[in-house]
Amino acid sequence: MDAMRHPLRALAPLAVAVAVLPLAGCDSWSAKCDTDNTCKISIQGNDFYDFPKSYTSGKDLKHHDRIRLVSAKQGGEAVIQAGGADNRCTQGESFQVSDTTITCDSVGDDKVELTSTRP
Repeated sequence: MDAMRHPLRALAPLAVAVAVLPLAGCDSWSAKCDTDNTCKISIQGNDFYDFPKSYTSGKDLKHHDRIRLVSAKQGGEAVIQAGGADNRCTQGESFQVSDTTITCDSVGDDKVELTSTRP
């Protein structure tokens, strides 16, 4: 009977569930590396991921460095957390993390495409 007197209160849990559902699955990651220490990386959302290769050429291959897209705006700046610091770049700009140069190839809304190179 309470649902009949307060129909909006009965629908509130459903409204919350519907509002949250579109956000699920928005984070994605892909990385493709070739043999000369160059990787193409695509990140959408702000989850942490293991960088495909160590930032430092002398590190043990079992070690994984982390990377995360903090924010990005189409045609603007991306903030990428890598090497324990927030790094900023716009399309075509690069930043350095240890031995690795990371270039922002494309910056979109909450997504970025990168190229990493390491000697």
